[in-house]
Amino acid sequence: MTPQGDFVEQPKPTLGVILLRLVMLGLFLSIAGVMFWVMFWAAIFVVPVVVLLGLAGYMFTKLQGR
Repeated sequence: MTPQGDFVEQPKPTLGVILLRLVMLGLFLSIAGVMFWVMFWAAIFVVPVVVLLGLAGYMFTKLQGR
């Protein structure tokens, strides 16, 4: 604010700055999309293995008790 109580007007961004921000937004969105798909496919392949290992461990501990 100025001493008179008015707000200072920010300078308007140039076309180059706007285009650079759009490029950065697109880049970040594409990186986020790739990371989402990597985590999705990792979960698809890892979850069944973890379930099978859990079942095998459960059966192993049940058999050890006998």
